[in-house]
This record gives sequence, C-alpha cells and structure tokens, in this order.
Amino acid sequence: MTSLFKKKNIGKYSPSVHSKTIINKELSELIERLQKNADQVERNIVDIDNKLQKDLEKIKTSQSVQNQQNTANTLSESEKLITVLEADAQQSRRLNHPQGDMIAEDIRQLKERLANLRIKHGQIYNISPEIAAPHVNWGKMIDEKQTALVNKGFANDLPNLEYQLEEHCIFNNEVKAIGPHIDMEGDKEYISNLQIKYQKLLSGSEQRHQDLNSLQDYMQRCTNELYWLDQQEKDRMQYDWSDQNLDYPSRRRQYENFINRNLEPKEDIVNKLHTEGEGLVEVGHPGKNAIEAHMEAVHADWKEYLNLLICEESHLKYMEDYHQFHRDAKDVQDLLKKVNTDLDQKYNPDFKDKYQLESLLCDLDDQEKALDKYDEVVKSLQKRSHQVIPLKYRRETPLKPIPVEALCDFDCEQGKISRGSQYTLNRNKGEMWEVMDSSGNKLDAPSVCFMIPPTDPEAISLMDSIASQHRSVKQKVTGCKNTLAHRYEDVRNDTSGDAQDVQEDSYVQAWTKVNNVPGQAREVLLYLFEMREQHKILRVWFENGSVQRHYDIHSLPEHIINKELSELIERLQKNADQVERNIVDIDNKLQKVCITQ
Repeated sequence: MTSLFKKKNIGKYSPSVHSKTIINKELSELIERLQKNADQVERNIVDIDNKLQKDLEKIKTSQSVQNQQNTANTLSESEKLITVLEADAQQSRRLNHPQGDMIAEDIRQLKERLANLRIKHGQIYNISPEIAAPHVNWGKMIDEKQTALVNKGFANDLPNLEYQLEEHCIFNNEVKAIGPHIDMEGDKEYISNLQIKYQKLLSGSEQRHQDLNSLQDYMQRCTNELYWLDQQEKDRMQYDWSDQNLDYPSRRRQYENFINRNLEPKEDIVNKLHTEGEGLVEVGHPGKNAIEAHMEAVHADWKEYLNLLICEESHLKYMEDYHQFHRDAKDVQDLLKKVNTDLDQKYNPDFKDKYQLESLLCDLDDQEKALDKYDEVVKSLQKRSHQVIPLKYRRETPLKPIPVEALCDFDCEQGKISRGSQYTLNRNKGEMWEVMDSSGNKLDAPSVCFMIPPTDPEAISLMDSIASQHRSVKQKVTGCKNTLAHRYEDVRNDTSGDAQDVQEDSYVQAWTKVNNVPGQAREVLLYLFEMREQHKILRVWFENGSVQRHYDIHSLPEHIINKELSELIERLQKNADQVERNIVDIDNKLQKVCITQ
C-alpha cells in the first residue's frame, strides 16, 4: 500500500495526461492520513492471515491455537480504520483529488479482504480437527488466477506501474502458496494435469514480475532524464535575457563549462536509453507501448533542449555585443568630455609668454591629430549602432506589434515555431510571448526562442549624440588653436619687452623668497632655479648665439661648461621642443612656489 495514493502523473515526466499539483493544505493532510491508515490496515491483513494460517496448522495436528483473541482484536481495529478511511475517501472526492475514485476503489478492496478474513477467522476457530482442512478446488483456483494474469496489462506512467508491481507481488505470493496443496489432491493423473497448469501459472506470474521490474527500471531512468531536461528548460525560459541582466559573463562561463565537459556524457545517457528501449521492444517486452512512449518523450525533450542551447548561445552573444557597444560608447563620451574640459581650463592664452604659447599650440596640434584619428572610431561605433539588438524590448510590452525571429524549432500547442521564420510579437507575457505567423495564426511560445532584430533606437540616438559631440569638440580645438596663434603673434611682435621684464622680476622675487626657505626645501628650490637657468642658456645656444632675454652662455662658470653638459646639450639639440616644454614645466613649478611662499 505504499503507493496507493501517489499522483498518477508527475508532470511531463510520464507520457500520460498531466495532473495539477495539489497545494491545498487540508487536502495534503487528508492524503497523508489516508496513506497512513491504509498502510496500517494492509499490515494488519498480512499479520492476521499469517497467524490464522499458523493456527489452522495447529488445529490439523490437534494442537491448541495461540492467536484467536489477538487476531480478533486486530480485525476489530482494522474494521474501525476502514470506517475512517471510507469517510476520508469521500472527503478527498469533495476536495477534487484527481485520484479520488482510485482511492475509493483501494479502500473497497481492503474492506473486502477484511470481510473475507472475518469469515475465515470464524471458520477456523469453530471447526474440529476432523474438518479443519476443508476441500478447495485448486484446479478452479488456478484457472481463475491464470485468467486474471492474462488480463493484466502494463501502465504507461510510473506511479501506476509501481502500484501494479506491488499488487503483483501479492498475487505472485498467492500463486506460490498454492504449490504445496496440489500433491494432496486426487489421483496421479489429476495431480499431473494440475501440476502442468500450475507450472504455467507460476511461470507466467514470475515472468510478469520480471517484466514489471525491467519496465519500472527503464521508466524510472527515463523519468530522471525527463525531470533534468525539464529543469534545464525552465532555467532558460525564466532567465533574464534583457539589457538589465549584468551577470551574463558568469552565465557564459557556466554555458561553456557544460558544453565542454557535460554535454557529451549527457548525450551518451540519452542514446543509451534509446538503445535499451529499442532492445526491449525487439525482444517483445509486453510493456512495449509504455517503452515507446518514454523513448519518444526523452528524444523529443532532448531535441528541444539542444534547440534551447542554440538559443542560449545566441542570446549570450547579443548581450555581450550590446554591453560592449555601450562600454565603448561611454569611453568615447568620457574622452570627448575630458578634451572639452581641458580646452576650457588649460588652453587659456592669458598670462602666457611666447614659449608657453608655443607649447600649448604644439599640444593642440597633437590633440587635433588625435581627434582626426578618432573619426574612424566614431564611424565604427555608428555602424555598430545599427546592429545592436534592442534588448530593452524583451522586458517591456511594445506599444505596437514588432517583428521577431525564431532562433530554434519549437512545438507549441497551437502549432510549430520554425527556426529563422519571421513572426510578429503581439504580447509580451514574460516567459511566454504571443506571436503571430505570416498566415495570421496566433501561437504562445517561450520568449527564449525568439530574438528582436535590430535596430535599437536608443543605440542610434546615442551615437548621433556622440557624433555631434565629436564635431563640436573638433570645432572647439580649431577655435582654441586660432586664439592661441593670434596671441602668439602678438607676443612675438611685442618688442617692448615689458611683459618679459615683469616675469623676470617675479622670478627675482621668488629667488628672494627661496633664500628665506629653511632646510632641504631650499635646496630643492635652488635646484629648480639652476635647472631653469641652464635650460634658458641651452635655448640661446639653439638660436645660434643670438642673445635674448639677457642670458650669455659665455658667462657660465667653467664647472658648468664641462664634458657632461656638452653631452647634455648635444642630446637636447636633437629635440629643442623638449627644452621648451622643460622650461615651461619648471616655470609652472616656480610660480606655484611663489604663490605658496
């Protein structure tokens, strides 16, 4: 009785009709009580029957019985439990349990067996030793059981098959119990014929037991795979393939790990089940229908799973491309924003001398070349923007029907989805989409089976904005460059030297402050002044000895003009621009010193 009240169907794992999951607490408690009481009655019946048989043997040998009162009490307790079971069975029907009729039938059979035991109990304990062994027509009993055996079929779903297996175990034990009584009947010819019929019955019963066991084993392994495949299908149907999911890299690793390590072993299991199923059918297994149904179910679900793997690979690629595009676009935006900020802050021509202006103009030349090269980057992003999948629509109900494309073949209730075919998305239901084919037929299918083709309006709008920003920055660079160039011409043509004298005076003031700085800081500042003076002398050197800004290289002490400085001059001559940048850098540092001091 351990499986009397199991569900007859466990979802898609058995080819028979699906049943709804029972979640009502009251019904669950009722079924648990029914199972417990039915199991107790079953154990009582087996116990009473064994004890009655033992006392019957004692009566035959004129021995005193031992279990009369005990079995009577157990019978009474069991009859009370039957009353409770009948009431609970009626309640299960009222609560719409899908197996209410089967439960009622099981309890009726228990009640009938108890009634037979009650009769048997009265017969055994009310007969004398002389009539303790009543005549039984064993031939008729064998014929009846043979007929019952022939008429027994094989269930197509696992729960009912398990019930048949338990039921047949009782039947098979009853058949075995007949054997010892046959030799006690009639003449030799009658006994011989009876033995032939009995051996046929026993052989058939044993064979059915083996067939039930092999079928149960096969169906259980198929059910295990169907359950695994169903979980995999649910995982892919419920996964978020939209733009909001940022955990796609870990999903990619999980996917590749399965493909590389587990796909082939899992395929071997599925193929083995198919081979074993064909073998059972070829040898004429009586459960052929159930075997073929499970073979087909595993094959269909495995094919569906492979199709979903194709969908998963496609969706991962779409997500990677989508987020990579937006990362690249953000990098370009950030760069253009930084250049724009630098143009506002760094390239102000005010209070700059000739050499600082030259350095800034040189920087702007480099900046302008870099922006020209960035034209290709912007154009590439604009081209990519037209290939971005609009992942946002996967989580939103579209304002109007939009086209979608099937990534795989899929069988749904209203028809078949064909890979590569175009459909129209009418309604986004989350895991399921309502689509319409070219003939106007509506189908409900998993959303994972579809992709929404480009373009993504947001991606195109983003790139239009970046392209406009890029043009604006380039124009701003040109404008800054023109402003600096005009300022440079003005400074270069200024012969009064007032601006330069003012700047030199500021360094004289800075030098005076340096003398008042104590300790190691003073040494650092003196070094900066010395480096500045050396670089200015080098600049004079580059200008072929024409003395400007009142610096004379010949006025340097001999310990400065030495071999080392000559080598330095030779190296620096190769890059006069670097000398100018060094002077500007040192000037900036000295200006900061002047301010802080």
